[in-house]
Amino acid sequence: MTTSTKPSNNLASIDYWQTLNRKSLLRFFLLQQLSSGPMHGYEIGTRIALCCDARPTDAMIYPMLKELETGGYVELENAVINGRKRKIYSLSALGNEAYRASAQAWAMVLPQIETAVKEAGVETPCCTTMVIDSSIIELRGLEPEKQQPANSKDSR
Repeated sequence: MTTSTKPSNNLASIDYWQTLNRKSLLRFFLLQQLSSGPMHGYEIGTRIALCCDARPTDAMIYPMLKELETGGYVELENAVINGRKRKIYSLSALGNEAYRASAQAWAMVLPQIETAVKEAGVETPCCTTMVIDSSIIELRGLEPEKQQPANSKDSR
């Protein structure tokens, strides 16, 4: 008797590749966001969501921050912001070195990725890349912890 088993990962699905990309790039984007200055985990996730089209889950963000802290790449400071206790993360000197090394590694592979994408006949979306910095949060006029829920009756 022969049974056909379907692979657990559908490599022909864009969802598979997007999930893989998000997971593998999380550490890089955490370092990138913290390179702009200290921030708490929620803000990091929000900023990553703006550049990557999806917000990493807390179960992805906080263990990674803990791993970076344990490795000496991130420093942690407890603070009270708007009456809430927050853990504020910042890059250490070693974290800045790690960010620079990771950016150099990506710079070496990006041209090959661009070539492969073109060879596959896939057009890259125009004007979808967004540079994230503190001005985006400021432009919105709200810090992340002050934002109203989407279903809030206060629609400003």
